[in-house]
Amino acid sequence: MLRMSDDNDDPRSARQIVRGARRQAGDRSAKLALALMKLAPSAVRKLEVDEDLRDAIDRARAVTSPIARRRAERTLAGELRRVDLGGLAAQLGRIHETGTAATQDFHLAEQWRTRMIEGGLAAAADFPGGVGDELSRLIDAARRERATGRPPGAARALFRHIVAALK
Repeated sequence: MLRMSDDNDDPRSARQIVRGARRQAGDRSAKLALALMKLAPSAVRKLEVDEDLRDAIDRARAVTSPIARRRAERTLAGELRRVDLGGLAAQLGRIHETGTAATQDFHLAEQWRTRMIEGGLAAAADFPGGVGDELSRLIDAARRERATGRPPGAARALFRHIVAALK
């Protein structure tokens, strides 16, 4: 027999509602555990969590065998049920956004470098940092380097200069 809840028109019993909420919390913690297992080590270090949780994350991430790793992921999900899942999810979102922005900046710098090496100073005319003596010297060196087939030292120096100018 199903009872109607006084708060809303939910036909589920109180027990079914509680079990559903517990299941949803378990799903959220499992998704966060999976996201933590897939994070890069540098991103994990950026998380602001207590030492016990950090140790649990490190232990789970240290497992390499696929079956044992899945078991460690489930254990981590159980540990996550004791912390604020919303706050941890927000931290993961900020880390992801920061990483995405850094990747976009990296790609923009690569595009500028390619454009400058192929087009010379004419391509650098609308560069946001402006064309200075250092930039023109780096472009010339990178173009000579590409023409002679030498290793990309000057191209890397040009890239570092572009990144610094774009910041």
